[in-house]
Amino acid sequence: MTIEVHPYAIGSDRFAVPAGLETPNLLLDLDVLERNLDEMAGHCRLHQVALRPHAKTHRVPQLARLQLDHGADGICVAKLGEAEAFAAAGVSRMTVAYPLVGADKAQRAVRLARRCELTVGTDSVAGARTLSDAFAAAGRLLDVLLMVDSGFGRCGVAPADAARVAWDVAELPGVRLTGVMTFEGSVYGAVDRADLVARSRAAAATTVAAAEAIRAAGLSLSTVSLGSSAAARTVVAQPGVTEVRPGIYAFNDLGQIALGNATVATCAVRVLATVVSHPAPARACIDAGSKSLGLDGLPATGRAADYPGYGLLVDLPGWRIERLSEEHGWLRWVGPGEPTPLTVGQRVQVVPNHVCMVFAGLGEVTALRGGEMVAVWSTIGPGASR
Repeated sequence: MTIEVHPYAIGSDRFAVPAGLETPNLLLDLDVLERNLDEMAGHCRLHQVALRPHAKTHRVPQLARLQLDHGADGICVAKLGEAEAFAAAGVSRMTVAYPLVGADKAQRAVRLARRCELTVGTDSVAGARTLSDAFAAAGRLLDVLLMVDSGFGRCGVAPADAARVAWDVAELPGVRLTGVMTFEGSVYGAVDRADLVARSRAAAATTVAAAEAIRAAGLSLSTVSLGSSAAARTVVAQPGVTEVRPGIYAFNDLGQIALGNATVATCAVRVLATVVSHPAPARACIDAGSKSLGLDGLPATGRAADYPGYGLLVDLPGWRIERLSEEHGWLRWVGPGEPTPLTVGQRVQVVPNHVCMVFAGLGEVTALRGGEMVAVWSTIGPGASR
């Protein structure tokens, strides 16, 4: 059985939108979303790998529930504030894929572990010790994954040090080392599909090898977890991988299009914006600036030159979002010949470079089905980033 990404046909690349929506507005097509959720869950079932999607992408409890309903084993978050809010919304199984350091964080983790099945990442003995002290004092045991650097150079122990650090962590009271995890962010530098696959396989091999070294040193591990939408469809099939933690896959964005993981038709989101100024034929402004679209360039850095600007203006070839200020998107004509006219008041739709920043910036999402508004959902509130 082979499962492939399909360019789900939704007619025009523009969403059908009900009248009266204020802008800027993050739109979510639930039909496309659910197809994306089912497609990734199908990959995971085929390869008997757990799916624990990264909910820091959206920070919306209703969307986490949809992911669980469509095959996820739990969710992944970046910060304790996110985990606390999702637990309050009824999510019962979570991984905090972030090194928690300090007595304050450790005490919050103890309280959280009383409400849900909690796993936490660590990449240092010092960080693990703060968790150990708090959980041992509370008479509890916390599951911990050792974070391994698979090439991105951010967090994570060097693979060569994994067995030594794993033993030091495993000997601490109050924590139980159950596996390893990585964020294979290096794959976003891929220049084409073949390079993406090669980088993904290399990251998986590095992480699996670290787990095998730890097992060879005498420790038992059940989990080998990788976490990026860019690599998920490749690493899920690699021997030794037991879990994936993609986040963007549910919605997709221009970064995933550039990597060949998505098409405009499989992007479940659009930013609806209004042309508010058109003072010259070759320039205009929309009401979606950096607070709405984020300042990230293309996450797929290997293809950034092929997708310049701050998002894709759907059905407006030749126009580019060239620059952002806080409340303005600066449109410039870069196409051949005379500019295609725009109209002040015209609504435009944008596929963002990096969808995570749009959820964070706008703070709510308008859910659509068949062009009709189903709901407006808010992201979790203040404190989520702590």
